[in-house]
Order: sequence, then structure tokens, then C-alpha cells
Amino acid sequence: MTERHTYDLFITHAWRFHDDWNRLAEMMDGLPDVSWRNFSLPWHDPAMDPRTEVGGRFIRSFLETQIIPVRCVIFLSGVYEVKSNRRWLDLEVEMARQHRKPVVALPALGSETIPDEVAALADARSNWDVREILATIDKVI
Repeated sequence: MTERHTYDLFITHAWRFHDDWNRLAEMMDGLPDVSWRNFSLPWHDPAMDPRTEVGGRFIRSFLETQIIPVRCVIFLSGVYEVKSNRRWLDLEVEMARQHRKPVVALPALGSETIPDEVAALADARSNWDVREILATIDKVI
């Protein structure tokens, strides 16, 4: 019998539940033989305004506490396509790099291509096949 591996993952987000984020979480939850922990809860205290010094520091700290314990960051191109999300995803990738976490990029849901600017931020890329995603994660961690 092989040892069951737990995947501790952070899925990029911009403080809201995006369809791609929901779909990936559902796919991971649907694998009966895979254990995973989702460290990427897209929630923040709305009283903390990220445009203020205190609010920005609080939210960055909260975000960093989600990234530090993971083994891999999954970069969702579909979330990055929304221009207002880019500053958050750029920050998430910056934190992943700072803490030496590999980044695996996925195309937008329904697409097969990853934009060059997203591919440049990633260590590896995968398609929307959950077994392929896990195999790619295994290669980079």
C-alpha cells in the first residue's frame, strides 16, 4: 500500500470566489484517493481597506499566512485576465517566490492556452485535467 500524499495548495484569487477557483476546488474535492488542503480562502475583513497603509499591511499579512505553509501555488490565468485582479495575483506570485513555493499555471477555464505573461510568472503549466495538475505539482515540489 502506498502512502497517501496530502497536497497543501494555494489557488490564486483576488479576494472573491471566481468560477475557475470554484471549479478547481470542486475537482480536487472530487478525487476520492487524494487528500488536499486549500489554504486559499478568498475572504478578507471588508473593514480593512487595502488602499490604506494599515489595511494594506493587514491584508498582505493575511495573504502571506495563506502562502507560507503550502507546497505549491496554482496560478489561475482566468483570474489574471480580470485587470483589477492583477495586483493581487502579482503579489501572490511575489510572496510565492519569496517563500520558495513553485507556481503552476492553468489556462482560463475552457481555454487550452496560457498567455505569455502568465507563463513567464510560472515554474510549470498544466491543463484542466486534475491528474495532470497533480503530476505537474509532483514534478515541481
